[in-house]
Amino acid sequence: MIRTRQFSNKSLFAILAISGAAVMVYGQAQDASASSSTVSADEAKARLMQGNRRCREGKSVHKHDLDQWRERFLVRQQPFATVLGCSDSRVPPELVFDQGFGELFVIRVAGNIVDPAVIASVQYSVEHLENKLIVVLGHQNCGAVTAALASPRETKGEPEELRHLLERIRPGIESVDRTLNHRRRIQLAVEANARASAEQLRAVPFIAAAIKTKQVRVVAAVENLETGMIRFLE
Repeated sequence: MIRTRQFSNKSLFAILAISGAAVMVYGQAQDASASSSTVSADEAKARLMQGNRRCREGKSVHKHDLDQWRERFLVRQQPFATVLGCSDSRVPPELVFDQGFGELFVIRVAGNIVDPAVIASVQYSVEHLENKLIVVLGHQNCGAVTAALASPRETKGEPEELRHLLERIRPGIESVDRTLNHRRRIQLAVEANARASAEQLRAVPFIAAAIKTKQVRVVAAVENLETGMIRFLE
């Protein structure tokens, strides 16, 4: 019988940090300029905006088939920003921001909601990857947000887990005027949901402290699927 060991989030983070420290010299030798701790939130945001412009213009510079990417990132990652995005297949952060392997720490879940696993992932990116910018990325016509606009009675036939996800979205979009036309209602709900998730992350004590002491920023953004443009909501 094989026994498995239980680890707390704190223990897991410590183990990962030790592993990273053991190969720090190697990682620095591979790409000293990639250190995420030297990239401010403003610089990270500028990189993302520039990348999104390249993507929209069809001028992407990352082919995602670099000959040495496996060797370069085998033992250490140094992303310069964290993105909490939706699982929707049309919005892969690395592509819409035109970033290469190892440049973004990406968390994806339907409706870009915040739950304990998401919080733990963001905490790891701040504490051990030293990311200064956390982006909550929503997108036009998000299916999860659209479903959350329906009443619990209307979605009672959905699986329990999906209904639980919708309940996480509803509080953040309850202020959206239901008398608006369908398109406008979804647009505002998507924006409200991205802002709500960003606010939930800012309210986490660890992240709130990092915002004050480490110049970390948590921002919301939304992608327009028709144009590909990503608009930051601040």
